[in-house]
Amino acid sequence: MSILLDQLEKFDFRKWAVVSLGILWAGTAFAPALMQVAFVFALIFWGAGLIKDRITASAIREIQPWRLDRALWVSLALFYILVVVSFFTSEYPKESLRGLWKITMPVLIFVMSGDLFRGGKPQKQFMMYFIVTCLIVTADSAIQYAFGRDLLRHFPAQDSNAGLRLVGPFGDFGKMGAYLVLVIPVLMMRGWNAFAPAQPPGWGKFRPALFPIILAAASLILLYLTRTRGALLAMVISLFCLFVHKRWFKVLGIVLLLCCALLAVTPRGVIIHQDSQGKEQSIVERFELWKRALDVIEAKPWTGTGINTYNVAHEKYDKEKNWRVRGYYAHNGYLQLAAETGIFCILAFLAFWGVYFLRALRRIGQLGTDPEANVQLGILAGLFAFLLYASVDTNLQSPQSLVSFWLLAGVLFARQKINAGDLTS
Repeated sequence: MSILLDQLEKFDFRKWAVVSLGILWAGTAFAPALMQVAFVFALIFWGAGLIKDRITASAIREIQPWRLDRALWVSLALFYILVVVSFFTSEYPKESLRGLWKITMPVLIFVMSGDLFRGGKPQKQFMMYFIVTCLIVTADSAIQYAFGRDLLRHFPAQDSNAGLRLVGPFGDFGKMGAYLVLVIPVLMMRGWNAFAPAQPPGWGKFRPALFPIILAAASLILLYLTRTRGALLAMVISLFCLFVHKRWFKVLGIVLLLCCALLAVTPRGVIIHQDSQGKEQSIVERFELWKRALDVIEAKPWTGTGINTYNVAHEKYDKEKNWRVRGYYAHNGYLQLAAETGIFCILAFLAFWGVYFLRALRRIGQLGTDPEANVQLGILAGLFAFLLYASVDTNLQSPQSLVSFWLLAGVLFARQKINAGDLTS
């Protein structure tokens, strides 16, 4: 027994929890089953590590994230409690039980990653998983474009009036778009750091920039080839805000000119998706979907129909009964969440992210011209693009997309608890 206790004391539970979260990140891109398994292992290792620390008192850390940022944690707790309330008042308990798990998992991942990545070494490990996963997605999507199917999961590219739509290993262009808007700003800002004045002069300073910049450029091409206009627009708005924040007005001018030039040569079928009546299909359909969601909110404003019940519950509250897109998600994550969980729940959700972004920007401002500020801004821009995209699509309701979003948010939260000198870009 004593030998077993000695072995347990030597075992680094936190290290393996970090590895599990890295595998989980990769799983969100091309192996949903692996994502679920990795989450279970991460939770076990993290919990065992907390118990071990409490028993042995061998890892007393100066910063405990759950003891700080009271407004952040109160709003998150309120959001989760109201989701649980919607489960108990649900019109469809079976669907809501699955929905409760869909919310519990990413929230736990945020808490875990906010604790486990508070160190230079875990952050470097995560960035390795981040880059390798992006490289695999890029290569796999290129194979799909060339041969019609991706290599990892044999998903075919989808035909549309706008042209071939890549879905990569995700099997869905919306999920792929949600992933790409998260990673592109991170890659761009990591590449940009090699051009910082603090770097030594000469060709050698540019070599570290080449790989992330090439990968970011390839990811931008893939984002275009998903033909997902909502994701593209979210990416453009997020990068616009980033450039304005950094006062990169010359770069912004060049990018805007390039966007205008690309828009001029882009086929009309990509810009406008016409239906059989010659109307702009996606926009018209979304207005109908949003009106239905508002009908549900009007009928069930306080607790909603129950988390994860929108698809089965919204029909009976639909006043207009329009023939378009029957039995569909709301294609607005915020309206759907409000319809399922109530107005107070969506307000708590928005309050949490408002506090999160404000404290993140304040911390970035304290870094000044340190290159680490660029890395953190890249992550924040990716999170912002994801939230923008959620206003016109279903990425807040997709487990894969939601997990990757909350994990990256936790990584940034942890990164801001570390001295910039302990991190290398």
